[in-house]
Amino acid sequence: MKTKSQPRHLEYLVKTQLAIEKIRIATQVRNSHLHLRGESDPVCEELQERVQAVENFVDKTVADELENHPAYGWFSRVKGIGKENIAKVVSEVRIKPDPEDPDKPFARHISSLWKFAGFDVGENGKAPRAEKGKKLTFNKQLRTMSWRLATSLARAKGKFYQYFVKEKERYRKRFLDNGYKIIPSEKLPTKEKKRYEPEGVISLGHLDNMAKRKMIKLFLACLYIVWRKAEGLPVDKPYVLEHREHEHFIDPWEMVEDEKPKKKKSKRKKRAEPQE
Repeated sequence: MKTKSQPRHLEYLVKTQLAIEKIRIATQVRNSHLHLRGESDPVCEELQERVQAVENFVDKTVADELENHPAYGWFSRVKGIGKENIAKVVSEVRIKPDPEDPDKPFARHISSLWKFAGFDVGENGKAPRAEKGKKLTFNKQLRTMSWRLATSLARAKGKFYQYFVKEKERYRKRFLDNGYKIIPSEKLPTKEKKRYEPEGVISLGHLDNMAKRKMIKLFLACLYIVWRKAEGLPVDKPYVLEHREHEHFIDPWEMVEDEKPKKKKSKRKKRAEPQE
């Protein structure tokens, strides 16, 4: 009988997975460089094989543990979700206090989760950034993995991609209505070898990132709702809905694919039964 996966256990496994992945890549790179020079290192080659075997074991263990996650029944049906990328997201999220580590932050509300993932907006109207000498206000690992997940969702062309396209068009219309000129990112002017957006100009890449950010925020909100309900915890309304930025609440289950494709009705006529 399966038991629900403990977040701390999954977090440890994913951190181990990332550490082994770095070692495997470093070993692979060294062996490749040696081969280009017509050389080889038997010890390094054996190390690569052994590390790959350990990585395969950890990958499978993470995938198995993920099936015990309270929200697995939902996110496993979202198009574009792979076990590796979703594990790296959910392993960094807490939706309730950890009795073994009560000081560890957790998301009491959806807005708390967005802030923890670095998708909130500061007083300056911009997303938080790392500043020298200042403590991070968000989980850097979670934000990085969330952006990777967003890219996967967009490429999959599922329900979240449809939402992304709609939001991108909405942003495009808003900027055009405000007199902005929209141009390809590669056509932006440069200053000190860096591209920038002059006043009244916005790039297509910028619009793309704005819509992608909106999409991953929706995914995190859906994840929070499904996960909290599965744990029997109360669920509050998303902050954005309380401020009427959306016309209606999007149910997380609206964003999954059909579990099984509907069978097409056969057009063949039923054969007449032989008469006695």
